[in-house]
Amino acid sequence: MIYRIRSRSNQRVKDLIKKRDEYFFFEGEKLVNDILERGDEIAILIINENKEDQLNIPAGAVIDDTWVVSETVLEKLSSLKEKPDFIAVLESREKLIDFRESKVIIGLDSIQDPANAGTVFRCAAAFGIDAIAFSGAGVSLTNTKFLRAAQDAFFDMNYQRFPDVEALIEAAKQANPALKVYLTSSHFPGEALGPHQIEFPCLILFGNEGKGLERDLFKKYPFIRIPQAGKVESLNVGVSACIIMYYYV
Repeated sequence: MIYRIRSRSNQRVKDLIKKRDEYFFFEGEKLVNDILERGDEIAILIINENKEDQLNIPAGAVIDDTWVVSETVLEKLSSLKEKPDFIAVLESREKLIDFRESKVIIGLDSIQDPANAGTVFRCAAAFGIDAIAFSGAGVSLTNTKFLRAAQDAFFDMNYQRFPDVEALIEAAKQANPALKVYLTSSHFPGEALGPHQIEFPCLILFGNEGKGLERDLFKKYPFIRIPQAGKVESLNVGVSACIIMYYYV
């Protein structure tokens, strides 16, 4: 169904904004074109009325509704400073992790920065990681900054959220008792594992940007540390995860 909407107070616009956390908003021509080419189901395709003829929609595209809207409506719907001409709205859903078949799972516990989480997604897809697990009160996967950082790597990864890190570990070990758990820390005292000491399958956990992982976990599981020179306190979690995925996995 095609709807032409010019008013910011349109009820459909209001309803979508209220339910924003239930959807993934992919903003910008490149991301929208990528989604159309992949053939993913789009709940709502939003098009600037002045650019209606500039979007190439494949014949087999699966689009529930198309909104052709004014620039003022785009401004209301977009979270970007510079409004995009196209937005693809997809229903939010997890791609559950198969712990029995996965070789490497990256776990992100209470990660707050959407750019960090998105960077981890892109690196994980580039390095052939099987899945990413989120635990705790971290970044929302419907966050637009996260989706822009992840780009189309978001579609290539299995991902799942767990209430806390213990629930994540329990689910992983219950599904695959042979799975190893490894922690990461830039400053925890003790001997860290080297790249050739990692066993597979495994779950590698990264902690919150400020607090890191819970201290009690280090009594149970071995950890990985990235050697650092100079006085840099620590690398951000996105950079750390990418380095460890490349060198350790």
